[in-house]
Amino acid sequence: MSQIALKWEIQRLQGTLPNKITNPCTFYEDNLYLIVDNYKQNDLYSLSLIDFKWRKLYNGIPFKARYNSQFVMNQGKIYCYGGSIDIEGTILLDEFLEIDVVQLKFRQIKSAPTGRVEHSMCIYRGQILIIGGRTQKKIFNDCKTYTIGSDKWNQIEFEPAHRFGHQCTVYEDTIIVTGGSDGQIILDDVWLLVDLRTWIRLEIKNPISIFRHQAALAMKEYLIIFGGCTLDGKRCNDNFYALNIVTLKWIELPKVSRHPYPRVQHTMLCLLHQSREDILIIGGLNYQDLSILNFSQMANLVDLQPQSSLVSYRSHTVEREEFLQDIPLEVQHIEEGTSFLELGKYYEWKIETNSEIKFTPRTGHSVVQCQENLYLFCGSDENTIVNDMHCYNLFKKQWEQIVPKGIPPSPRSGCKGVAHQNEIYYFGGYTNRRGEYFNDLYVFDTKLRQWNQIRTTREIYPRVDMSLVINNEKLYVFGGADGSYRFNDLHCFDIQNNYWVKLQTHGQIPSQRFGHTAEVYKNQMYVFGGWDGFKTLDELYTYSFASNYWYLEKVRNKPPSRYRHSSTIIGYSIYIFGGVDAAMTRYNDLYEYNCELKQWKFIETAGNTPSARTFHQLCSYETSIYLIGGNDGTKKNNDMQFQYSLSLKGTQFKYLIIDLVIYLAFHNQKFNQILFQKKMVLSIFLKIKYMNQSKDQKKNKNLIYVKFVFLECGHRFCCYECSNKLELCKICLKKPNRIIKIYVV
Repeated sequence: MSQIALKWEIQRLQGTLPNKITNPCTFYEDNLYLIVDNYKQNDLYSLSLIDFKWRKLYNGIPFKARYNSQFVMNQGKIYCYGGSIDIEGTILLDEFLEIDVVQLKFRQIKSAPTGRVEHSMCIYRGQILIIGGRTQKKIFNDCKTYTIGSDKWNQIEFEPAHRFGHQCTVYEDTIIVTGGSDGQIILDDVWLLVDLRTWIRLEIKNPISIFRHQAALAMKEYLIIFGGCTLDGKRCNDNFYALNIVTLKWIELPKVSRHPYPRVQHTMLCLLHQSREDILIIGGLNYQDLSILNFSQMANLVDLQPQSSLVSYRSHTVEREEFLQDIPLEVQHIEEGTSFLELGKYYEWKIETNSEIKFTPRTGHSVVQCQENLYLFCGSDENTIVNDMHCYNLFKKQWEQIVPKGIPPSPRSGCKGVAHQNEIYYFGGYTNRRGEYFNDLYVFDTKLRQWNQIRTTREIYPRVDMSLVINNEKLYVFGGADGSYRFNDLHCFDIQNNYWVKLQTHGQIPSQRFGHTAEVYKNQMYVFGGWDGFKTLDELYTYSFASNYWYLEKVRNKPPSRYRHSSTIIGYSIYIFGGVDAAMTRYNDLYEYNCELKQWKFIETAGNTPSARTFHQLCSYETSIYLIGGNDGTKKNNDMQFQYSLSLKGTQFKYLIIDLVIYLAFHNQKFNQILFQKKMVLSIFLKIKYMNQSKDQKKNKNLIYVKFVFLECGHRFCCYECSNKLELCKICLKKPNRIIKIYVV
């Protein structure tokens, strides 16, 4: 990275300094305004950005003193919402206050949202937005809006995950929401809210660790963040990053001379002069300083002015690829005739016929992927309960029955297995509903092909249809049933020390259940479905291994309730297939839960679709899923039918969009900057996604097609339907006699 004369200036402050600067500062007419929450009262201060002198404007604002409130400024009036009376955040305030800093008048606005702390606020087109936040018992995922002057509150549908300690800032016609925590992890996602209606998650090319309570602002094409703290609040940082909104890449900015110290609860603002743009960082926990950085110099640092000249009209693939180097990936996987919103993964059922199946049709078995093999163990076939072991090589596509060493577990059904390195751990199961239930723990060494029973110092109740997962060298067993009782306990087995511990968990603990599924992603366990003895369930819970807390995920488009379905995980997506409900209706549907977006999605599939079934097994390897066995109500199965690849449908449409932009550049000087062209390409696709999402998909399930055109003059593209009403080109003011090309998205 090239070195430039970039330097922080430490501004000396004078006057009556506030005793702390931890609340957000607001800006109005060359002054910063700060409300200082003392223990007994709130005081109003101003800082002149002309002489940098603090002044105390009002002593004892007639409202309760508060901590962790949020503030925004509009035309000389500060709007304050939320916070708590005590520093621990136990006594919350739902007051929404208006403070006139010119006339020093104060009033409380009625009907404010539920009290909270660690929320965010911003102002956009005469509306104040309150996003997220928390109480001691709840984390919010809402977006409240207040229309200034009308005293009316509304709510906007909120798609990002529930969060607190995040930031929101206005960027052109959008609002950016980033960072924070969901109570379990620090979030690194970045969302755009377009026209207060449509949420779009940006697909960042190089995600970074965004700390909680960082400060954020938008300048030019950049979202800039500074500082923040860890989830537990014990460590602050001085990280300084800029996200290029065009290329969707984070850039780590260097720590130049007089770089501000690590901090939290600070304010970052943009100050515009005639010849420069400054970034101001002021205050924070234990700080009262003001640091200033000349942002205008950053152009050389992060190549805001790339080398660019008039691009000639061309269509060679190599040149296109050079042009596409910094274009977001979502632009590069679109084909003609495909909706951008609906474009996704392609799923096709295929029957594996390369290998003779050597095991009997069965249900209640276990299938575990370990290295390049699938291991099938136990289950119930048409005649008896079995304890045989079979191995399927994923490369050779061949089944083999294993003759193991050692003493295997007794025959059983409903046993659960999980892989760890070269070993597979198996727990529990039963012979039948009124038969014997097991609580033994075995390990199978796949290299030695040998069984060993693990003798433990403690035991847990025998059970079947529980879930078994592994995380950080520990096994976790949740739920299950023993024929007369259903469990909702969580037990942990330490592989290194060979002992069980019953965990005393907290939070929204799931009800008793069996026949559910569980998967692990990013230090969390996801539990779905099951049977509680009275009804089948459709709830999705997450358990944080770090905090020992359960959370009930409030998500839409859930699969129908079910139990004895099966699940697997690929990347950040959990897939469930099949199962049965309380009316004994079996399913053969496929659902995907995106752990990052926290969204369910029904997956349309093609090919040789398996019959509806229950007590089957899913497992995955790389980008393929395998379905083995199960009971469809008439017979038990030994088919291994489901294998699909997660490949996008096409790659050619990206060239059509690029050609369009290059064609415009060839005909008009306005489009000759590569940076402008890249912004145009990104804008096209964001608009496509917005138009798809803005329609009522529930009433009209047809895909919405956006048709882009070349006008004869080459200076303008627009929606095809709009071109029929276009009398003059907006650039050259000539009447378009005909349309040159039409591209359908």
